Amino acid sequence: MPEITDKKIKEMLDEMRGTSSATKIKNGIEAMMKEDAEKAKTKASEEKKLLEKIKAAEDKIRKETEIDKDKSGAKDKSDKDRDDKGKFTKKTPDDPEENKDKDEETIKKLTEQMEKMAKEVDALKKRKNYRTDPPEADKVDDVDDFIKQNITKDFEVII
Repeated sequence: MPEITDKKIKEMLDEMRGTSSATKIKNGIEAMMKEDAEKAKTKASEEKKLLEKIKAAEDKIRKETEIDKDKSGAKDKSDKDRDDKGKFTKKTPDDPEENKDKDEETIKKLTEQMEKMAKEVDALKKRKNYRTDPPEADKVDDVDDFIKQNITKDFEVII
């Protein structure tokens, strides 16, 4: 039979009473969790009250702006470009014919310039090709065996 000492007896009694060190720690953690839950509830209720105040102030501002709109009878600056449905309206230029003529003239000028530049680039490419020397070839000391064998034979070019 295992020996029962005073120390083991005290530990068993503490466990039965719930006063052991492990149970004390467990009870302390549970108490902390309850406190944290209560703090979270109070914080949530404070934030909810603050949110309600913000919404009330926002509604008040909206009502004031609607009253101002009704009094002035005009739309906001941001609504000038929008129709009744909220879509953007198309803007027409003041003088569409003059703008088209100017655009066509600039397009013609630019295309002519591009054509001239393309011709100049082609000419420069041709000049460059004639002026450049061919790249240097690697010098070979010994001729390959295949070439040595075929030097003595009559060559036929197959195309």
